[in-house]
Amino acid sequence: MILAYICLALCIAFNLLSCSLLTASDGLTRPVQSGLGIFFALLNYFILSRALLYLNISIAYAIWAGIGIIASTLISVLYFRQKVSKLSIFFAMLIALGLVIIHLFGTM
Repeated sequence: MILAYICLALCIAFNLLSCSLLTASDGLTRPVQSGLGIFFALLNYFILSRALLYLNISIAYAIWAGIGIIASTLISVLYFRQKVSKLSIFFAMLIALGLVIIHLFGTM
């Protein structure tokens, strides 16, 4: 079971890397960033498929998407210097709360 969560963590990391590279690719006009972004996107889904052998898809996808949304928001603000509204931050916090609730009660 711990291996499934390690796979999920790797999957989230590769998803964030893929999204960041695709953002940096300027609409797929930079070949290196574009190619690496697509590669890490495919690797992300492959590793997610491995994690889903042991985890409930509703739990795994909620964790994957929720952490991805929160982390990508942080990356967009800190690295890409994009603006985020206070309302967006509030709803990202609600997503984090939802992740905690799903993880605590999702297997009942």
